[in-house]
Amino acid sequence: MLRNKGLTEKILLLGIDGMDPRFSRQMVEEGKMPHLKKMMETGAARDDLMLLGGMPTITPPMWTTLATGAYPMTHGIIDYNIQVPGELDITQEAFYSKFNHAEPLWNVTAAAGKKTLVWHWPGGAWPPSSDSPNLMVVDGTSPGGMGNTTHKRDGEVIIIATAKATKGGYKMQASNTSHIDCDYTDLKVQKTAMHMNPKDERLEKYFEEYLDGLVFQDYVPSKFSLRNALFTNDSNMDHLADWPLDVSLSPITEPEGWANAPADAKEFTIYYMYGRVTKPALILKHDGKYDQVAVYASKESSEPLFVLDEDVYTPNCPDMLPSAKGMVNVVRNMRVLEIAADGSYIRMWASCASDCDNSDCWYPRWIFDKIKANFGPPPATSMAAGQDADLILKCGQEQWKQAAKWQADSMQYMMDNEGVEVIFSHFHGPDMAGHAYMKYLKNRDTSIVDETVVRTWHEATYQWTDDYIGSFLPYVDKGWTILLFSDHSLVCPEADHQLMGDNAGINAGVMSELGYTVLKKDENGKELPEVDWSKTRAVQTRANSIYVNLKGRDKHGIVDPADKYELEEQIITDLYGYKDKKTGKRIVSVALHNKDAILLGMGGPYAADIIFMLHESFNFDHGESLSTAIGHNDTSVGPIFAAVGPGVKKGHVIERYVREVDVAPTAAVLLGVDIPAQCEGAPAYEILTETL
Repeated sequence: MLRNKGLTEKILLLGIDGMDPRFSRQMVEEGKMPHLKKMMETGAARDDLMLLGGMPTITPPMWTTLATGAYPMTHGIIDYNIQVPGELDITQEAFYSKFNHAEPLWNVTAAAGKKTLVWHWPGGAWPPSSDSPNLMVVDGTSPGGMGNTTHKRDGEVIIIATAKATKGGYKMQASNTSHIDCDYTDLKVQKTAMHMNPKDERLEKYFEEYLDGLVFQDYVPSKFSLRNALFTNDSNMDHLADWPLDVSLSPITEPEGWANAPADAKEFTIYYMYGRVTKPALILKHDGKYDQVAVYASKESSEPLFVLDEDVYTPNCPDMLPSAKGMVNVVRNMRVLEIAADGSYIRMWASCASDCDNSDCWYPRWIFDKIKANFGPPPATSMAAGQDADLILKCGQEQWKQAAKWQADSMQYMMDNEGVEVIFSHFHGPDMAGHAYMKYLKNRDTSIVDETVVRTWHEATYQWTDDYIGSFLPYVDKGWTILLFSDHSLVCPEADHQLMGDNAGINAGVMSELGYTVLKKDENGKELPEVDWSKTRAVQTRANSIYVNLKGRDKHGIVDPADKYELEEQIITDLYGYKDKKTGKRIVSVALHNKDAILLGMGGPYAADIIFMLHESFNFDHGESLSTAIGHNDTSVGPIFAAVGPGVKKGHVIERYVREVDVAPTAAVLLGVDIPAQCEGAPAYEILTETL
């Protein structure tokens, strides 16, 4: 309910996933982020732009904390994945509102009569948890990954056509994507660090659906109640840029069977959806040079679906793909990267396909219709952009700039035309770019691209993010207050390999060395990617979690509850004593019993038996270390914060540390509504023009 008039009538919570205060501050000083600079000068921010992050500093728990003002131990979303009770190796992705046990601020504002829009908030937002007519929720638009979108229909692919090939086809995770002039059989397929348990029928079923293109069909949490992948090597985090892209390879031949092939054209075939869908294409010649590609629905078509010019990023290329519900209209982004002048070779990039008509995660559905009519369907946003400079700078960068503009235009339409007074918004671009390439800001033996290329990408990412921020600043003059923040940022790691941590899978490395996790062996004594639960006393899973294999609680429990505490003490002692073999340094900075981890907001009934944090030189992403950790090349783990508009002091340098739990109550006080019921944060009174 409304408690008083408040200090503002309208507020935009402008969330940008993965935005780094440390690097942003550097960019401001260099004059490369003028809009953020203006926000600092006309509003309130710490000089270092830092928001004191909660822990684990990972997407679902922190976005839920930002919405509720509650710590993970209270709202229950304690990591990227939620542990299935009784199953130490089965989790569910934690994006769904049913896992959130704390009241989100958007339910409060809607109940207070404020027309409220929640835009792709990856923490406790979908499905809507209130039936208020004032609440609108949009989800499933970004990023392009499985389980996070209803719009994605297939995967990103490199398209290679060459006159030297004798047959065509599709290969998943092919290594030679920069230049191929070989046959299909010569494509090398790389193995990931993840190993599926061949005996896991659920995982096999899931993978079958993935190959059939059905896994992108529905927003169903149960699809992700899967047995975790088991990591057995010393690097248990596969970064996105390390994952080879799928390759479509086709011979280039003279046109045959076409209804309307232009003179001098050459034909090839594009393979989509793991080779199950094909599209014929022609290479077109102008002024004695081959410089265009035309893609058709079939050879009988009189006109192409679209035409691509060489080295031009082309968004929203139309197509149709099969799904479990029949044929669906899709768009994908494409770029022809290279065409031989004689038409003998071509290399192209294609993003994932985005469903043009799926409004399953738009509530109410009329929002989808209006946004599509004005700005087109949700843009395709692939998870990664591959392993060469062309793909990083010409494809990955461009698609996220496109997505940023579409989202800004869409939200501003709702602000201008639909009477929205409160917006909770999330944008994923910097995070996806960071996960793919952040580690290559430091040249190392495993670097796939030069540090200077990645630095160019990094600066460009923050510059178009600044443009995204700047597009909303005129709304301050229209009475809007803007709170800018992120959930976390991303470090460029110092270490070459991650020894513990991660957010997906059992890490058998360190815990196996210490004797707590035991793997089965084959008849030759070789370890298998399968836990021997009869001998395993504890496992490390997700980012910061260690579980005792407890009798009476866990399916294969062997540890007597009476021995649990002493075993935990032994594990904690061994973790503090464990040293990196390369450097001789301890890798664990904090290890706590569940009851003690409440001091970090991480213990309680939803958390593991032991919570640990890595030293900042050994953290590889963000969630496995303290939120104050920093990394190479001005990167850090902690999130960003700034505020501007009615109710916020102008040109104020914040002295205190505003915490992630403080964002929701600060917004509540600005609006004059109740603070969420389970909120554990406090309003940042220092930034307010008056105290209520």
